[in-house]
Amino acid sequence: MSAQKKWLPRLVPAGVLLVGAVAFALLKSSAEPPQRVEQEYLGPLVQAADFPAGRAQVVIRGQGTVRPSAQIDLVPQVSGVVVWKTPRLESGGYFSRGEELLRIEPRDYELAVAQAQAQVAQAALRLEQAREQEAVVRQEWALLHRGKEGTPLALYVPQLKAAQADQRAAQARVEEAQLRLQRTRLQAPFAGRVRQSRVEAGQFVSPGQPLAQLYSTEQVEIAVPLPDEDLGWFPVPGLGRAADPELIGRPSESGAAERSGERTGAVVSGWHAGQRHQWQGRVVRAEGEIDPQSRMVSVVVEVEDPQGQAEAPLLVGAFVEVTIAGRQLEGVRTLPRAALRQDQTVWVATPAGTLQVRPAQVVRVLKEEALARIELAEGERIILTPLSGVTDGMKVRLAGKVGR
Repeated sequence: MSAQKKWLPRLVPAGVLLVGAVAFALLKSSAEPPQRVEQEYLGPLVQAADFPAGRAQVVIRGQGTVRPSAQIDLVPQVSGVVVWKTPRLESGGYFSRGEELLRIEPRDYELAVAQAQAQVAQAALRLEQAREQEAVVRQEWALLHRGKEGTPLALYVPQLKAAQADQRAAQARVEEAQLRLQRTRLQAPFAGRVRQSRVEAGQFVSPGQPLAQLYSTEQVEIAVPLPDEDLGWFPVPGLGRAADPELIGRPSESGAAERSGERTGAVVSGWHAGQRHQWQGRVVRAEGEIDPQSRMVSVVVEVEDPQGQAEAPLLVGAFVEVTIAGRQLEGVRTLPRAALRQDQTVWVATPAGTLQVRPAQVVRVLKEEALARIELAEGERIILTPLSGVTDGMKVRLAGKVGR
C-alpha cells in the first residue's frame, strides 16, 4: 500500500502529457493544411516631385573686397612753407570735389606775377616803338626809292617781328607765374576720403613730395573672382564675345550686348553697423589676367555713389557678396542637386508605377540646385529618394505627392 502511494504522484503528470499528445495528434490529423498566398512585389517606397518647366534666370554669385576706383598721392607742384591745412586733411577725413585742402606761402609767387606783368608792359612799349619805327622806315623808303620794293631788313620787318615775339614771351611768363601762384592752393580732384596724411602747417614742402594719400568715394569697385565657365552667362566688356554654354554653335547674345554698351547689373550685399544692406552696381570690365593660383578671372563690379545710395555707406575694405544677373532661360526645370544621378540622368516615376532612367540636359549646376531641361509626360514625377540597384523599368511606390 505504501509503494502505490509512492509512485502515484509520478504517474499523474506522465498521464497528462500522454493525453495531451494523443489529443494533438488527433487534431493535426483532422485539420486541413494552410493555403499559400503569393503577394505581388510593388517596389520600394520613394518620394517624387513635380518640377514644372518655365523661365529661370541664371544668377552668378561671388565675393570680393571693396576698393576705391581712384587713389592718388597729394603732391605739390611748387615748393614753399605750408601756411594752412584743412582739418579734414587727416586720416579718415571726408572732402568734396574741388575743396581746398592745403595752402603754400604765396608771397614769392605773387611777386613773380608782378615782375612778369612788368615785363609784359615793357615788351608792349618796345613793340609800339618798333611799329612806329617800321612806319617811318616805310615812308622814307617810299620817298627815296619810288617804285622799288625794299628788302625786309631795310623795311624794319625783322625788328618788328622780334618785338612781337618778345611780347608773346613776356605774356607767357605772366601766365606761367600765375599758374605757379594757383598751384600754391591744392584742391581735391574728386570727392573722397583721406587714407593717410603726412603734412602739417609750417612744414616746407618740395615739388613731387607725397603729402597725403586720397581715394575717391564717388565710385568704388569690387573685383569678384569667377571660374571661367561663369563668364558665358553675362556680357563682360573687354572679353569680346563670351562663349554661351547653352548656345554652343549658335551666335551668342553677349557680343551684341557689348557692342550696344549694355552693362550687366549686379547687387552688392554687406554688413554695416550690425545690419545687412544692399547697393546697386554693374559689371564694367574684367581684370587683365587669370590668377595663376586659383585659375579664376576677376570681374570688376562698379558701384556709383556708395556713400549715399543706401541707408549705410559702402566702405572701402569691406568684404561683400555680389550677385550678378545672368541670362533668362526658357523651358528649364529647377531641381535639387541630389535629384541628378550619374551621367546627367534623373529617375522618373511614371503613372504606371515604374521607374525610368531619363537623360537630362543640364544647363547649370549650383551649390544646392541644378537647372536642366527634361522631357516629362503628364503625370510623371522626378524621384528624389536615393536607391541602390536601380534598373530601368523597375516598380516603385510613391510615398506621397511632393510638389512645388
